This record gives sequence, C-alpha cells and structure tokens, in this order.
Amino acid sequence: MKKILFSSLAVFALQTVSSAEVTNFDLSLKTGLTALRNDSGSDFNKGTFAIDGTADLGYYINPRIDMTYVNVDENPGTVKSLWQLALAGQYEAELSDQYYVDPYAFAGMGFEYVNGSRRGFEHQIYAEAGAGLKIPVSDSFNVVTEYRAIHIFDKSRNDEKNEFALLIGLSMPFHIEKSVPVEKVVPDQDYDGVLNQNDLCPDTPPGVKVDSDGCPIPPKEIVVEKVVRAVPKKIVVLDSDHDGVLDCDDKCPNTPKGFVVNKAGCGIKKRLEVHFKSDSANLAAGSVQEIRKFAQYLERMPHVTVTIEGYTDSSGYFKKNMVLSRQRANAVRKALISLGVSPRRIKAVGKGPLNPIANNETKEGRALNRRIEAVIHQ
Repeated sequence: MKKILFSSLAVFALQTVSSAEVTNFDLSLKTGLTALRNDSGSDFNKGTFAIDGTADLGYYINPRIDMTYVNVDENPGTVKSLWQLALAGQYEAELSDQYYVDPYAFAGMGFEYVNGSRRGFEHQIYAEAGAGLKIPVSDSFNVVTEYRAIHIFDKSRNDEKNEFALLIGLSMPFHIEKSVPVEKVVPDQDYDGVLNQNDLCPDTPPGVKVDSDGCPIPPKEIVVEKVVRAVPKKIVVLDSDHDGVLDCDDKCPNTPKGFVVNKAGCGIKKRLEVHFKSDSANLAAGSVQEIRKFAQYLERMPHVTVTIEGYTDSSGYFKKNMVLSRQRANAVRKALISLGVSPRRIKAVGKGPLNPIANNETKEGRALNRRIEAVIHQ
C-alpha cells in the first residue's frame, strides 16, 4: 500500500513537470541536527543530512521531494539510523527585490525506515511540515536555513511521536525548457528575416514581404493567365490580410497585422506591445488598447488557446527575473479575462531572460528583451 501511494504520487509529479514549457528546479543540500526525544523539551543532538528538490511549475504550490538521513547510533544492537522519504507541497512567498530573502513553507507525507528497528522505534508513516528562508548569493547558489517538524503515526503507541530538525545548507537553481518549434527566435525583433543590425525598418509587421534592408515591398497583385473556352481570362489572386499567404491558401483570413503565421495563414505567435512600470508587474498606461485588440482577435477565433509568455532582460538574479516575468504574463492574462476571454483558453508562463532577441549588453537590446509574446495554439 505504501509503495503504491508513493509510486502514484511520484508519477503524478513527473507528469506535471513534463507538461510545463519551462520548469524551474531547486536542488538543496542541507545538514543539521534532529531532536528525537521531546517529552521534556527538544534535544537537538542527532546529526542529520538532507537533500530535497522542488519544481517551480508556475502554481502557488510546487511539488517537493525530501530524502533525509539521521544518525541515531543509540546503543550497540539497537537503532543505528533513520532514513526518511517524503513528498510534499511547497509555497514560496514572492517578495519584491527590496527584500533580500525568500521565505517558504511546506507540508506533506512520508515514510521513515528505521535501521536496527526495535519495539517502540519502528518503520512508520509520518506527516511533515516546516518553513525556511532562502538567501540569494548568486544566480547559481542560495543559502538555505530550515526548520522541520515530523509527526509519527505510531501504531504501537510506544514510539516517540514527534521529531524536529534544524538544517542549513545550499540550494542550486536550474531550469529545463521544453523544446517547441514555434518558439525558435533569432535576433530579429520584427520577424521579417532581416537581422536587427541590418534592418532599416525594424517595426515591419510580421508576414509583410520586405527587401534586403528589411523595408516593406509594396504589395502586388498576382495575375494568372488562364484559358476558358479558348478565351484568355485574367484571374487576380490576392493576399487580402497581407500575411504572406495567398487568399486561395489562407485558412485563417483577416489575420490582424503583427502575427507570425504558418503555411496555412493561421497565427502562431504575436508580440504584444505592452509595457510595465520598472521592476513591477503593473501594466503601464497605454497597454490596455493593445490587449483589447488581442482579446477581439481571440473572440473571433473561439477554437484557439493561447500561452502568454513573459520575458525580462538578463539584469539581476535569474530567479527574481523568472518570478517577475511570470507575474507580468499573469497580469496580461488577467487583463484578457477581464475583457471576456475564458480563463480556460489562456495560460501564463514566465521565461525570465531566456530566448533573448537582442543583445543584453546594450540598453536598447535589454529594452527589446523585456517583452510579452503570445503563442497561439490552433
């Protein structure tokens, strides 16, 4: 039963992780002391080593897996050590940059294996809860301090029912990005095939044909000669929405300007010209009109869903950028919902400084990288 419980929870966690487009992980290594006997006050005297991993999936509660070793070494022939394995949920408070700590809390269920078990000190299921602080040191490391409490579900009624641990260590953040073909981005801010450094018309709407300098070529009618009953006829073939796909092949006519489209003329991506106040997820004035236009497009295309992707430049801590980009993507999502778009059709993810479209070494490049993109799913 215990094996089935943990196997099911592990499979669920892995499936959840695999469904995310960007998954941020924290791997923590900790050491400290555990108090096993607490009837007359806590006595932290048992050496403890712990490793845990959390996956930031963009939700309020993130899955967490703990593995802990406690060196008991009571008396020869009795209990030598404890091995604990738990699956929990962790909540991290997303404080602004003015706070130099990241508090978190967690709770879950686990199983304690007793090496050298005896009556009153046996293998048991337990519930755990705790809290901690992460102090960023660099993009690669955080100092972590944690307090953990365990309640043993004791069948014999003779075992110590509570254990407490004080731990300190390091956490290492890293991320995995799911490869999606339409997300391939080059340093070409208007997606016209001409790189920014060579583009004399950097704001050309995607889909418009351009010359070697990146400037629009005036649209021309395509004339096809066709013989009908031996009488030459001129048939005019147009691209009414100027998306680069002829009307006769366009399965999504009237696509608004600014969309990247596929071969069928259907939108797959659009960069939303929305702006935010510095170091904030509050939409700046003038952004609502752009969001309203996109909401109108979604209203005309009720079968599509959309992923709102938030991006930042590379300044500051990686994790803070990931949090800020997710908050900004969620701000756009909430604005679309307020305009009548169903919440089930919109997903928001934060990608921080990933996939830059310009050079982060320049002020102009950083401004271009701070953006919101909408990926359309037909």
